[in-house]
Amino acid sequence: MKNGLYFILILVIGFTSCEGRKSQRKALTESISSFKKDNTIKINEFIPETYFEHRIDTILSNGFRVKIQTSTDMINQVVFTKTKDNIDYVNNYRNFNFNVTIEKNGKKLFDESFNKQKVNDLFGYSSDIDSEEPIHDFNTLALLKSIHLNEELSVKNDSIYIDIAYAIPNEDYIDWHTLKIDKHGKSNFIQLTY
Repeated sequence: MKNGLYFILILVIGFTSCEGRKSQRKALTESISSFKKDNTIKINEFIPETYFEHRIDTILSNGFRVKIQTSTDMINQVVFTKTKDNIDYVNNYRNFNFNVTIEKNGKKLFDESFNKQKVNDLFGYSSDIDSEEPIHDFNTLALLKSIHLNEELSVKNDSIYIDIAYAIPNEDYIDWHTLKIDKHGKSNFIQLTY
């Protein structure tokens, strides 16, 4: 008889504990799924966050004075969006403008400003480039990665050589060009291949 009471007690406990309620774990999982389905979070990041300006003013031993000014274009930017776990990460990479001024012995030989559109035209970045080419999206996605005066080459050849690099953010390929300005102020771009 004692065994029968134990058996009935176990059955009563078993039936009452299986009343169909959700476990805490299942309820939490369903709540998170519902939240993710109904809500998205958007995180905007601007790179650089604020206006940036960099000036280089160099006098070379061959009489050239080179001024390069680089500044953030606060209006034009390249936007990359990535979604992970219902969070939209929006990275806004700002374009850069640059100005190059060359003087020799106090006489201004060259003074020109460059923005993204002008660089697209000069470097041949356009939308009709074959998609197999590494620069096929450079007209819309590439940003100024680097600009610097090649002092050694400039002194050696009595002309100014400024190396300019454009790249798409978070990609490996960099497109290098050299702006050559001779002692008469005549300029041309040379594409470099590495």
